[in-house]
Amino acid sequence: LSPETVEFCLELCKMAKKYGTKISFDLNYRASLWKNRENELKDIFAKIAGASDILEGNEEDFQLSLGIEGPEAGGEDLSSKIESFKQMIFRVKTAYPNASVFATTLRQVLNAESHMWGAIMLEGQNWYIAESREIPVLDRIGGGDGFVGGLLYGILKDWDPEKWIQFGWATGAMATTSLADYAQPEDEEQVWDIWRGN
Repeated sequence: LSPETVEFCLELCKMAKKYGTKISFDLNYRASLWKNRENELKDIFAKIAGASDILEGNEEDFQLSLGIEGPEAGGEDLSSKIESFKQMIFRVKTAYPNASVFATTLRQVLNAESHMWGAIMLEGQNWYIAESREIPVLDRIGGGDGFVGGLLYGILKDWDPEKWIQFGWATGAMATTSLADYAQPEDEEQVWDIWRGN
């Protein structure tokens, strides 16, 4: 939002590292905020990504924020492009070896009220995929953030990594079915119910 904000975020990262706190960085590239600040923000994003333990973003975020080559943004038939997403994540891992978890959502817009929604994650050397499924959409804003929230919840609960991406998929899907840009599940079981298809 401002040069002071990005410097503050970098200082937070340094302090977190000092105390052994894990750092999650959701890239969230926004063209309007980067206008006339490309060099400044590429530099600071690279520094924060370099300090991070967990990196999240969609294919556009990784390409535009970090300059990592990847698949065409928002393409059709995302499930057939899983290998190109894996290659992009490998490039991110090579560039930012401090991180051990890399995750990206897969979204194909069918129409304003229906999306194909999936996710892919690399944890250590292991791949986890939440295959794309059609979900109803009331308001798409917050789906990615909902995914990250669920993913981090699973990590903090010390679940097996396969459950991280499943829970994230479900909380992201849940956020898109609400007018708010976040999910408000009653409990874990409601989220797992969404994962199971309800």
